[in-house]
Amino acid sequence: MADAAADLDRPLWATRLRAERAARGWSQGEAVRAMRAHAVEQLPADSTLLRNRKRWEAGNSEPDGFYKSLIAKTFGTVTAAFFPPATHQEADAELIAGTGMETVEILARLRSSDVSNATLEALRITADRLCCEYPYMSSEQLRVEGRSWLRRGSPP
Repeated sequence: MADAAADLDRPLWATRLRAERAARGWSQGEAVRAMRAHAVEQLPADSTLLRNRKRWEAGNSEPDGFYKSLIAKTFGTVTAAFFPPATHQEADAELIAGTGMETVEILARLRSSDVSNATLEALRITADRLCCEYPYMSSEQLRVEGRSWLRRGSPP
């Protein structure tokens, strides 16, 4: 019962991370060893990974992109299925927080050939968001959204 109440306070990805481990009958240490078996790069010590895993399962911190991909691979799925992309509103807020620019400003900069690092980073974040939505949206819907994105900020 206490676990069910705690699950309500955790992000969905943290709850799933714990549930997938439990479904396989793994301890957290065994889950760390399974992650290590799927890694193509050198990972930190088991004690560091175990500490991170406990924080992830508790929902106290979210894994970065490298670990998200590794976690998904360990459980035989894709990253976007384990860590669903943000909603449009969250994605727009993430874009502004990460770059200080809205879509309209990014497009205005691109049209004026401003290819500063800030503009390129804002474009990368937006393209990444659109790419992450690919498994969840029909190709027609993605095409419409992509074209809509390009029309924003266009002169009337």
